[in-house]
Amino acid sequence: MEKTILRRDRVIIFDQKLASKTFNKGYFGEFENGKLILSLEEAFYLMEVKGLDIYDNTGKKLTKRSFLDTAEKRQKKFWVRYSVLKDLRAEGYLPKTAFKYGGDFRVYNKGDHPGEAHATWILYAATEHESMPLSSFAAINRVAHSVRKKALFAVVDDEDAVTYYEIGWIKI
Repeated sequence: MEKTILRRDRVIIFDQKLASKTFNKGYFGEFENGKLILSLEEAFYLMEVKGLDIYDNTGKKLTKRSFLDTAEKRQKKFWVRYSVLKDLRAEGYLPKTAFKYGGDFRVYNKGDHPGEAHATWILYAATEHESMPLSSFAAINRVAHSVRKKALFAVVDDEDAVTYYEIGWIKI
């Protein structure tokens, strides 16, 4: 039986039944060639909250600690992004990756789902110790506006609490 395998910067669920169940019970991942592809954040969330078993390429079952260590090596800002995903899901929002927009997540409003509605926000995650040049801030806002979404910044503090800032245009 094929397992749920960590490969590079994603986790792949090969089992059709498990893949469908995982997607249908929370819109986790994206289907690609009949397999469900999870981001590292989604996979760790499912591991922590739902008890998903994840294996490495050798077939060895990963512990939460070993998965976390690997994810933090493979993806810059993993813990910040994970903290945001976990917080949004707890509040009833649906975060999905937003790499094509240059963001961390596209966020669907409560009750909205991919394929049925468009995401409301493009979210950018950072720690409270990061800074950003004004030109980058403006570029982020322009991208969000151009794809008819609002820019949302998530700032994660040292205690992993998340504060959100929505950025928009004002006509004067």
